[in-house]
Amino acid sequence: NLKGFDVKLARARLNVLCGVSGAGKSTFIHDLLKPAAQVAIETESSRLGPRELLKHPRAAHLRPSGSPFKSLRNAHFFRTVVEIDQSPIGKTPRSTPATYTGIFDLIRDCFGMLPEAKRRGLDASSFSFNTKGGRCETCGGAGEIKHEMGFMADARTTCEVCHGKRYGVELADIRWRGKNIADVLAMSFEEAAAFFDFHDRLKSLCGLMVETGLGYLTLGQPSPTLSGGEAQRLQLVTELAKGLPSWKDKTRARVFENLYLLEEPTIGLHPSDCERLLNLLHRLVDQGHTVVVIEHNFDVIAEADWLIELGPEGGEKGGRLLHQGSVAELLKIKESPTAPFLKRFLTHAR
Repeated sequence: NLKGFDVKLARARLNVLCGVSGAGKSTFIHDLLKPAAQVAIETESSRLGPRELLKHPRAAHLRPSGSPFKSLRNAHFFRTVVEIDQSPIGKTPRSTPATYTGIFDLIRDCFGMLPEAKRRGLDASSFSFNTKGGRCETCGGAGEIKHEMGFMADARTTCEVCHGKRYGVELADIRWRGKNIADVLAMSFEEAAAFFDFHDRLKSLCGLMVETGLGYLTLGQPSPTLSGGEAQRLQLVTELAKGLPSWKDKTRARVFENLYLLEEPTIGLHPSDCERLLNLLHRLVDQGHTVVVIEHNFDVIAEADWLIELGPEGGEKGGRLLHQGSVAELLKIKESPTAPFLKRFLTHAR
């Protein structure tokens, strides 16, 4: 239902796309911008046309509609397109915040280098709860036992041998600063940030979790127990950590730019969590990345560096570009359904 318009996105800025439901926001971001930008990156095309796009497998869903746009310019600057939604980050208890963020790999490396571990012939892989040797063999390192209930939903109970710790007794006496590997997994990220204060990478990663309001999560908490908002912020923290320049990048003055796409990330979040989310999005922009957010929340809309509104209504009466530019300029658009409510919000906020 997009009605034909030229739209610009501000590079290395926070772009917010607003408008009534059904105005074409998701169509524009997910069905058009995402695959087109991915093809432009893969083909290193500074100006991508519909013919090049439609030949690519990523655009299979666009072929029945013919030429969906005239050209996409300058998307080849990005290293990758990162789409972040509220889908679960892991479907099994073996997935945890520590494994998802990569923190656990660093922790296992540290345990593998301990003198006692080397004396026993252990390495980093020995401290994984997914491999034999150190894990609890009763539960297979899951920390719980799965009971298949036939026609009912499967039930899970805490392992009676390791009591949910995932590890056997073989690794219990190998300690690092007084804690064994199971003790570390039981720590919250807030505790871990203080515990790993001597390790720059671990300290910064755990610190990011605390900054985004996820300091209360434990390193070993099963991912399926996370809420949609927690999972989305965990994805953002992971991507933010990837964007941090390495020592090699700093010495070579290399800067990588990513295109981040998010759809209504504030759904279900408390206002204080929304503020933390905004701070995280600004951190991505400060690193030189481009962020595009579909959002109805005025806290986010008011923070936009570049604001785009589609409308004025949904369905066939939508799909038109009402505004692109600053937040202040949107308030002057008489046709904008968002403007009066945004004006009221800004007046109240002051």
